[in-house]
Amino acid sequence: MRTAKAQGIAVGAATAAVAAALAVGPAAAPSAADPALKVTTPAAGSSAKVAGSLLVQWSNTTGKEVDVWLSTRTPSGGHDRLSLVAPKAGSKKAGEALATLPTVPPGTSYTVEVTTQDGKESDVSGPLSLVG
Repeated sequence: MRTAKAQGIAVGAATAAVAAALAVGPAAAPSAADPALKVTTPAAGSSAKVAGSLLVQWSNTTGKEVDVWLSTRTPSGGHDRLSLVAPKAGSKKAGEALATLPTVPPGTSYTVEVTTQDGKESDVSGPLSLVG
């Protein structure tokens, strides 16, 4: 029969072993907060020339084909699509397109939107300046 002290040591050792195993644990799964579609380029504050080209990159775990739009920010904080600049841009997990920008007035309220063709997932870049 064990003494109370011996039982306490045994329980303490078992607890430490379980804690160590849990600390290593399985590899971390992707966070539920990770978006299924995410614009990675252009970065907020980037600039491009009106009627020029712009590299757009994104991550896409939807498995769906995407379109790339030039949009403008609205006063209410929304986005209005102006022009489809890269249609049917692919469905791979990492995508990129060299978008040809339309002739629009220079300004700082532009964004790039990448959206699945069914419109269920989308992401919008940070503010983008277009210069003349």
